[in-house]
Amino acid sequence: MIKITRKCPKAPCRGRISTAVDKAGPTEVACPVCGEPVKFEVPADLAPANGTMVGTAQSTGMVKRCACCPGREFFIRKDFPQRLGLVMVVIFGVIATYFYAYERIGMTFATLGSLVVIDAIIFFFVGKVTVCYRCRAEYRGVAYNPDHEGFDLATSEKY
Repeated sequence: MIKITRKCPKAPCRGRISTAVDKAGPTEVACPVCGEPVKFEVPADLAPANGTMVGTAQSTGMVKRCACCPGREFFIRKDFPQRLGLVMVVIFGVIATYFYAYERIGMTFATLGSLVVIDAIIFFFVGKVTVCYRCRAEYRGVAYNPDHEGFDLATSEKY
């Protein structure tokens, strides 16, 4: 089953719309915030093959075209909330600065080291998600396309 998450295209709303799709073709989902109907067009190459959905061990399809927009460029990132990661860095940085200000160097490095350990745990145990550059739609439960790499600012600036 493919899980697609995107923001509502209605400008003032920007609510998060999430849907699980198990077949190719058009699907319409209402925004949970404003109620606006949002269309998804799941490409045929993501359709179930032999009763299984792409992303399972028996399927080989990959995201090549966005189901939410005409976009064909994607990047791969860790499936971890970026804001939470930023908050963690700021909190650990403030704590380390406090220890450093009172000349507790050991505690400063222990604080920063613990953030490194937490980051390593996140890196090794959190999965990946495919994201469309154009509309920022996120695809979970799909096979990873080897043509898709990490985030590229130059590609992102095109959109």
